[in-house]
Amino acid sequence: MKKSLKKVLSMVLALAMTAGVVSGAGNVSDVKAETASIVNPPVVTDYASLPTPAQATVTLQGKSSVTPNVVVPLRVENPGVVEVAAAVTSGAAASIEMGFFSDQNCTASAGVSTTMAAGSTQIVDKTFVAPTAATYYVRFKWSSIVPNGAATIKLVTYAYAGQEVTLKNIFQPVFIGNTGKTLYHKLVVKKSGLVAICGNEYRESGTSLQAAGLNIQLCNAKKKPLHNAYLSSLNTYTEKYALKKGTYYVAVSSSQRYQLKAESKAWKDKSGKSKKKAATIKKGKSADGMVMVNEGMKKGDWYKVKLTKRSKLRINITAACTGVVSNLKVQIIPANRHYTLINSTSLIGNKGKKLASRNKLAAGTYYIKVSKVTKSASGVYRIKFVK
Repeated sequence: MKKSLKKVLSMVLALAMTAGVVSGAGNVSDVKAETASIVNPPVVTDYASLPTPAQATVTLQGKSSVTPNVVVPLRVENPGVVEVAAAVTSGAAASIEMGFFSDQNCTASAGVSTTMAAGSTQIVDKTFVAPTAATYYVRFKWSSIVPNGAATIKLVTYAYAGQEVTLKNIFQPVFIGNTGKTLYHKLVVKKSGLVAICGNEYRESGTSLQAAGLNIQLCNAKKKPLHNAYLSSLNTYTEKYALKKGTYYVAVSSSQRYQLKAESKAWKDKSGKSKKKAATIKKGKSADGMVMVNEGMKKGDWYKVKLTKRSKLRINITAACTGVVSNLKVQIIPANRHYTLINSTSLIGNKGKKLASRNKLAAGTYYIKVSKVTKSASGVYRIKFVK
């Protein structure tokens, strides 16, 4: 065999062996998830205070009275919803009608009346819309036959917010919903980054408060839906989004009382937006990035790392993402197109992951691409190239 031919065969054999080593070492495995998340999500423990109730005890006279009606004025300082709870504490030989009016003479009804059954001591709870700040009137009257004797009625009223507001980082006064009307609460994001929307339906259980799930919808500045979320104990009543600076709305359609707040954390995006513009992460260093909720599926964040010698590749990723399941994916792509990695794509959820090659990889450049799994996915993250 000629010397030149031996040299060529030797080179081919060497390349084949290298390819075999590469294939065997190209397994990337998921390691234990990161235990520390980027942000500590708020938990619904700082409930919005119940509004201070207005209370009164009134007496509805029987036949001996010339005007057997009782009218209780209620001053409502802000538009919203008035909840009226009333119960007969003594006497009630006949049923009693409770009505809500906008005038003192009780001729202009402001809501559908309800009836307290004869002999019943159960609480009758009714809500009425108060479209403007004004004085309203609750009237009690015998429904039909005016009996002898009087009835004593205990009245407790609450006023709840019913208008759209700008969300803050503390809970607003409690809202009360209306399934026939969607409220669009304004959300102003002053700096691009992570926004946590926290809230729940607000219910009483005996003398304590109990959180219940709340459906919300994140919308853009034109009130076009971006994402539907259900705030519940599964996500600590919190949904997280990566949002650009701007105006958004949180839409709520609920028939229950509820509370809402929004907390923001500015976050910088150091990624490259294409493979050619991939941001370099040096060994032992980190880079931050964001996948926005309104970005397209085809977009991705690009980084590159370099192994100066044959060694294991280790990457730590911490994240705060939308949803309770993995909705971001991380791909590791060798610069050498002849070099194939097995299991090179990993799904990343809230908190993140540690990724490491099972064996040593060949020296060279490796690209890291972070992208969406679903259209409405979003999140902020930090990638560290571990020494």
